[in-house]
Amino acid sequence: MPSKFLIILTLILLFLIKARAQDPKLDSIALNLNRYGLKSTQSNLFVHFDKTVYTNNDQVWFSGYLLKTIANLDDYHTLYLSLINNIDSSVVIQDKFLIDKGFAFGSLTLPDSLPGGSYRFVANTNIKKGNQPDGEFVQPVTIRSTTINPLTANISIFKAYDEQSKNGTALLKILSGDNHFVENAEIKYQIGKDKQKLISGIAKSSVIGELMINFPADKITPHNNLLRISVKKGKDVRYVTFNLPVRNLSNYKIQFYPEGGYLVDRLLSKVGFEIKDLEGNVVKAKGILYENDIPIDTLQSNSTGLGSFSIRPQSSKKYNVKLFGHKEEDTSYNLPAILKNGVVLSAGTAIAENDFRMHLEANNNQKVHVLVHNFSDIFLHTRLMLAANKSQSIRLKLDSVPIGLNAVTILDSNYRPMAERIFFAHYDQLNQTELSADKKEYGTRDQVNLKLNVTGKNNSSVVALVSVSCTQANRISVGNHQNIIDYFYLQQYLKPLPKHPIGLKYIDQDYLNDVLLVKAWSRYKWPETLVDNDKTKLTNFEYRGEITRRNKPLDKPIELTTIAGENLNFLNTDSVGKFNLPFANLVIKEPKLPVWLGMTTAKYDLYKVKINNPEDEIKKYLVKQNLEQLNVKGSVLIEDNQSLSSITGTRLKEVTITKKRDERIEFVKNSYVNRCGDYVCMNNILNCPNHMSDSGNKIPVKGEVYVNEIGLAVMYHGCVEPESKPNVILLKGINLPKEFYVSDITNKNEPINFSTVYWNYQVKVNGETPISFNTGDLTGNFKIVVQGVSDGGVVYGEKEIVVRGK
Repeated sequence: MPSKFLIILTLILLFLIKARAQDPKLDSIALNLNRYGLKSTQSNLFVHFDKTVYTNNDQVWFSGYLLKTIANLDDYHTLYLSLINNIDSSVVIQDKFLIDKGFAFGSLTLPDSLPGGSYRFVANTNIKKGNQPDGEFVQPVTIRSTTINPLTANISIFKAYDEQSKNGTALLKILSGDNHFVENAEIKYQIGKDKQKLISGIAKSSVIGELMINFPADKITPHNNLLRISVKKGKDVRYVTFNLPVRNLSNYKIQFYPEGGYLVDRLLSKVGFEIKDLEGNVVKAKGILYENDIPIDTLQSNSTGLGSFSIRPQSSKKYNVKLFGHKEEDTSYNLPAILKNGVVLSAGTAIAENDFRMHLEANNNQKVHVLVHNFSDIFLHTRLMLAANKSQSIRLKLDSVPIGLNAVTILDSNYRPMAERIFFAHYDQLNQTELSADKKEYGTRDQVNLKLNVTGKNNSSVVALVSVSCTQANRISVGNHQNIIDYFYLQQYLKPLPKHPIGLKYIDQDYLNDVLLVKAWSRYKWPETLVDNDKTKLTNFEYRGEITRRNKPLDKPIELTTIAGENLNFLNTDSVGKFNLPFANLVIKEPKLPVWLGMTTAKYDLYKVKINNPEDEIKKYLVKQNLEQLNVKGSVLIEDNQSLSSITGTRLKEVTITKKRDERIEFVKNSYVNRCGDYVCMNNILNCPNHMSDSGNKIPVKGEVYVNEIGLAVMYHGCVEPESKPNVILLKGINLPKEFYVSDITNKNEPINFSTVYWNYQVKVNGETPISFNTGDLTGNFKIVVQGVSDGGVVYGEKEIVVRGK
């Protein structure tokens, strides 16, 4: 009777004992854990941008937050921000900003000559781990531009395969901006990825603007099928990339993820799966599961390309999946191998509050260890005896487990991993941001009054430091917009996350369950021997220099001076002429002004100064990176008519590249802007942000008095472009935050057409906090976004308001 009672009754275990106090063997396991899984070996950096869709000549506002550091917080002092063109990873803008106590705030202006297309901002800190920047954050953005390139280039497949030559042929067509053929354009092309270069060549377009490019079709693989082309005609250049088709390869890929890690003979398992095309885009599709070629179940992925099914496999049988579709029905995707002996772990949900519930089942009697950890620390541990083919229910009490992603790992009696499951602990304790507005709709040049409050555990108010933006809703792309909660708890560990229809991933528990079943799946490949902790040396990106005299090292130190506006400093080289510039010497209030580095010697013509610019080092690193896109587009493989959608169309990415003389912002060349980019608008405002590139502007006159953007009278001192002299070197300074320009709503003659009507980078929230700002002349939907940090974790909130014309 007692044994039968034990079979029927669910076994509930409460794990309350710290692992390391119980079993010394787990100390070595803990050291092994921190090299795998959720343990981050880099600083966590998040940057809040005011929007994700910009125009050329637009102002970019941002706030950066160091969420975790691997060095002392005071060692982080510079944020390097780079704008990169996605088409060829060229760095088009670089700037640097001060990090103070883990926060960085700043703004920059996009060049008016910047071509439209897909770009990404990449932020790095000044700390370097090994040869790589520590703390990297990537924000994809779209830039809409009025810059027109007279060249257009398109690629298509003319012939996929020729039986005689064994080649395929790609057709390049080049047209002018007014759709005329471009003859004799200079063309350079290369087929291959990274170091796998198949062929390259140089050619010219025909009289009808075409070029046939043959490629060895039998040698094209998913690892070398990238065709890169540059087209040049006169001063105009166009870059194009295209993925060549791969022969005898399925158009789609399916990966299977058994819950817990493996399929086990005759044990019921939940299997997650993900369907993508060859471009890495998620696919919504239907398929059939076969057992020894007999259909036993159907499956379907959702709009994120994810899905799941249940199966009780037998090791003596073969299992595979076929997708619906006239081209895919002959392609079979095999399920993973089936273990003859093992443990299956299953959880109804991976979203936990104060406890996490799961089931364990083994197909043989065995003793196991159950661990709860975050791949850095072990929080809970117990031993458990599993009876063959008897499911045992377990409840893990999470009092000592931190909020966020954690893992349950099952070890055998010899401490070898057998099953693993990622779950989200204390989901109910995520910070909540309340945003309430005084009205549902506002007029143009109207005042918006908000009340902001952040609550944490038990709905108690928490103190937070946040940035707040209010931007036209169409300037925030759902696919590219990132929020700090998704990033901090999910995205930095699970890359790439499938996109979500509303953009906010953490609020959708069904989405989280799908993702944690698939994206966190690792099959627990831990090392079997003890590994050392990561001891990679931490260094700094910094200005380093060397001075020589008559091309020889110095025999005594020389004094140097740095002038960064009002920031004057002195330093000495060492005895052989080497020196480092402290970051404090480079901090400058006015971003247009350079930092002057000078030698205090009369015989400067005998000396030479060599400077190592850290931005050049970062640029070389970024150009080599093939940064993964945060979100991939989705497609539908199967419609109601059960036919495959075509994927043989042109896949084209293109952008205009213009020659860049230096790193200064290039302004429109006209009669109303001088070479320094200074102008006076019709209202006598110097460099008025409302009238960039306005035809009514005029060139400012040296000695004349104008009004600046905040209404104060200023004298214009003229445009003097600083030039390096034999004893002076010009360097780019580290920028301080710039205050957001607040328009005068009472001036009816001054249009207010900013897409971002409010930006505040350092708002302290302590209980209900009021915020007020004014709308401009633009109407439509505007989105208010709040992001930041608090004592109880990260903070995010958003709200839409409507602005109507009066």
